[in-house]
Amino acid sequence: MSIGSDFVTPLPDDGCHLAECLVPGMTTVVAASLGDQVRSELARSPGPVSFLGSLLIPEDEVLLCLFAGPLTEVRALSERAGLPFERVLRCVGVGWTNPDQRKDKADE
Repeated sequence: MSIGSDFVTPLPDDGCHLAECLVPGMTTVVAASLGDQVRSELARSPGPVSFLGSLLIPEDEVLLCLFAGPLTEVRALSERAGLPFERVLRCVGVGWTNPDQRKDKADE
């Protein structure tokens, strides 16, 4: 993708948000456990939020948990799930590809 491209990944109407978790000692085990907590909370109280997954930045001890849904609902779900987040931010995916779409094109 080149600089200045206007391709933006389509997102749900409510957009995407990320919960930024700054946790000393953050590891993949801790990150996976937090993801399980979010999924468990979603199973207990389904709503307009989807958990899309997380990005771990181990060198900075940061976990970015990505959600689709309204900001207030993402914040409430994150609190109920016990995520140790500092803030919840709106985000936009730019230039992302869907691995399933890429696979389909390779089969052609």
